Amino acid sequence: MEGRAAQGAWGAAGAQQPRPCDRYKHACALCRGFLYLHGGRGSTVLSDFWRYHTVKNEWEMLDCSRDGPEELEEHSMVAYEGSLYIFGGMVDSAFTQAKTPLWIYDIDSARWTESCNEPAETESSAPSNRKGHSAVVYHSSMYIYGGYFGIKGISQEFWEFHFDTRKWLCVSSPCPSSGPGARHGHSAVVYHTAMYLFGGLVGLTEQRDLWRWDFGSNSWSSIRTSQGPPPVVGHASIVCKDSMLIFGGGISNSSPNDDLWKYHFQTQTWK
Repeated sequence: MEGRAAQGAWGAAGAQQPRPCDRYKHACALCRGFLYLHGGRGSTVLSDFWRYHTVKNEWEMLDCSRDGPEELEEHSMVAYEGSLYIFGGMVDSAFTQAKTPLWIYDIDSARWTESCNEPAETESSAPSNRKGHSAVVYHSSMYIYGGYFGIKGISQEFWEFHFDTRKWLCVSSPCPSSGPGARHGHSAVVYHTAMYLFGGLVGLTEQRDLWRWDFGSNSWSSIRTSQGPPPVVGHASIVCKDSMLIFGGGISNSSPNDDLWKYHFQTQTWK
């Protein structure tokens, strides 16, 4: 898309059209035929908000000043029924650790709502700030897995946010030790009645494992295949037809790769 955006960066009159600067660790979501992009890291952490018109091949900068998120990196963004939900990615401080960083953008009214719940003293009633987690939508809920809390370590928490009630629920499985464990920089997608989670960092080690969370039985299972991508962190995943496509990522102290892998759900094979 970089090449296409560059070609379309100049209008008919020769004036340069606005477009996002180079960045990584940003968040994107598709909604109603538009691509929305927020934040990430360029030379500094960014707080800008953009919409890409796929038909016109044009970028449009949106207002994020009133009630919108601040500078965020390694956050997540999902879309549900005409709203965008941005979670996590705040710069570490005592303030961010005590808040639940969730912003909701209503596309029709172009208005932001901040949903910062205070976690309860004894047991967290909502997830605290984190980075490098995954977020997916299943039915009328957003599901968040893992992430890291800066110096406080890595999370294996699994949370559900119900869009209609705007309530958080900690998801528990019958046997928590049988799941993917604490990790960040992984990816997750939803296909039919399950969430598929791939790769990321466990401790200081990049992973190449694939996990399946069954929403019906509330249980994890490990999918073992001999082939597949090498260990990777910071990649991206989407579902296309009956497959999961995984692009990019890398391992520590080496260049990111431009590999594209396809996992076929029915045959459980990689290509």
